[in-house]
Amino acid sequence: MMLSINRRTWTLPAIARACIALFPTLLLVLSIEPVVKAQPEAAVAIDRAFRYESSFASSNTQGRLVSSFKNWLGAFQRIRTDGNNYIAVFDRGSLPIDAKFKANGSVESLIFGCPISKSLSLSDAPSDVRQALSKCPGFK
Repeated sequence: MMLSINRRTWTLPAIARACIALFPTLLLVLSIEPVVKAQPEAAVAIDRAFRYESSFASSNTQGRLVSSFKNWLGAFQRIRTDGNNYIAVFDRGSLPIDAKFKANGSVESLIFGCPISKSLSLSDAPSDVRQALSKCPGFK
């Protein structure tokens, strides 16, 4: 079998050798592509959710609850990681977080653990926060 490209005739063995020679380059390009399209890290996505409640467009309830936690615990500072666990750090306390993510890496929902604070009382918290934390010991 012969192939003619730009007035040059290529035989099947020559085409096979060219493909084999280019194969490592093709593998390198394919292995780099997913890195370019990588999803944001989980901690970064959770951080965005706390900084911009509007990121919960699919769930206004989650956005309002994040806003209520900010009102109660003070200004949001950062997300701290502890192994596979995430902790939202505020001016007056911290809040363990478990998150579920969409396929694109953005936060789908947040599940809140029991807050850690030495100076705050749950009785001072907004009603939606009290309801969300009703299963926490000492926060009835």
